[in-house]
This record gives sequence, structure tokens and C-alpha cells, in this order.
Amino acid sequence: MAEAAAMRAVLEAPGVKGLEVLRLPCDDDTNEKDAVTDLIRRIVVTADPPVTSAFSVLNLGKVVELFAAWRRGLKGVPPYYAVKCNTNPALLGALAALGAGFDCASPAEMDAVLALGVTADRIIYANPCKPEAHIEHAASVGVNLTTFDSVEEVDKLRLFHPRCKLLLRLKVPDAGDALLDLGTKYGARQEEVAPLLCAAQSAGLSVSGVAFHVGSAVSRVGVYDAAVEEARAVFDAAAAHGMPPMRILDIGGGFTAGTASTFQDACDVINSALTRHFGDALPG
Repeated sequence: MAEAAAMRAVLEAPGVKGLEVLRLPCDDDTNEKDAVTDLIRRIVVTADPPVTSAFSVLNLGKVVELFAAWRRGLKGVPPYYAVKCNTNPALLGALAALGAGFDCASPAEMDAVLALGVTADRIIYANPCKPEAHIEHAASVGVNLTTFDSVEEVDKLRLFHPRCKLLLRLKVPDAGDALLDLGTKYGARQEEVAPLLCAAQSAGLSVSGVAFHVGSAVSRVGVYDAAVEEARAVFDAAAAHGMPPMRILDIGGGFTAGTASTFQDACDVINSALTRHFGDALPG
């Protein structure tokens, strides 16, 4: 019943409403691949005018199913979709209707989400290295939460978006088997944490929490435990510097949607790590 209600909300969402949405002629995963293949063939054969370029097929039912799986597996951890993965308005509209927040890396991504009626407080500007003009754009549209991992970024934010709240992007232990290890590009090392907290404090900027990303398509899910533990150390370091209590822990991504057991394993590790390292003071 809950998923049926969610599907109804998706069909009425901006970006989806008004489009022709077809029902797949199957009721289980066994036949889903064949049903999708048949649908694509039917589109190619019957389209008028004829199909002359590549196109994609979006299974809205699968979006609803995966969102529900997230809610079950990570209770109290609101999902923020990384818009750079797919900017299709129907997908973004569906996720917005389901209650997702959005991880945006550019003004274009922010604008794509805002155009669907999503409020700015549901957006994290999750790019640790931002051009000044892009920071000004975030300020102009009311996106007031961003990541940082350098003193230079603190200086830019102080000048161009001083009301912005910050998440310190942390470099976490190497997952080893990640399809894409983002730690090679972003994140502060342990010895950089205290200087960055002091820089933000001196600039009058509010550090609201910590962000990390263990890498894409991780199968060694134990890395999440080490990452949460290191994030807790940053929370404690901020308190030791007399900074206001942090309230946000952004656990990034790295989940493998097509492997239910791996996703559930990751959920088990994350839930246990949050309880062990944060106890009753769980961040939002």
C-alpha cells in the first residue's frame, strides 16, 4: 500500500505529470528484463516519427522500490541524490516527490532541481572546489549548505557566501575495491582537520558537520565503520575548539543498487557504526 501511494505521488510530480507512462507487462523481476526489451523494440518499430537517435527508458517503479529499500535499510538517514549521475527531469521529479534531497555540484544542477519546485533547503552544494561565480549563484538561490576541504575554500566562502553553513569533507580510509576512489581528489587528511576548523572559526563561518565519500560501487562495506569513526573524531575536535555542536553527518555514497545483499550489508555496518560512535547523539 505504501509503495502504491508513493507511485501515485510520483506520477503527479513535476517532470513526470503530463508524460505518457506505460505499465510493464510483468509482475516480477524474472520477466522484467524481457518486458523492458519488448517495450524498447515496440517503441523503435511503432514510433511516429521514427526513432533516429539514442533514447533511454526510465523504470519509475524501480525508483520507488529502491527508495523504499533505502528507507527500510537506513532509517533516519535521509537520501540525497547526486544529480550529476542523471539529470533527467522525470527522475529528479520522482525523487523529489518521494522526499529525497539533492546533492548538486554546479549551478546547472541546482537550477534543474529548483525548477521542479524543490526548496533550496533540500540541496547540498557538494563540491569542495567551487568557482567564485558558482558560490555567488548558490547564495542568490538560497542554497546555504556546502562542503569544503581547504583554507582557500574558506576564504572564498567568507567573501561570497558568508551565511553558508559548511561540511568539512574528510578523506577516509581507502576502500581498496572502489570502482572510483574519490579520496584521490577530495577530502582533508587528519592533520588538516584542526587548521581547517580554526580557519572557518576565524572567518566567522559555521561548520555544521562532516561529509565523506568512500568511493563508488564499494563491496568491502567495512570501510563505512572506519569512516564514521573518523568523522566522530572531527565532531570531537570541533567541540574541543569551542565551536557550536555539529548536527550533520553526510555519509556520501558508494552503494551498489543492483546487489541487494551488498546494500543491506552496508546498511548494517553504517547503522552499527552510527550507534557505536555517536550513541544517542546521532547526527541528522
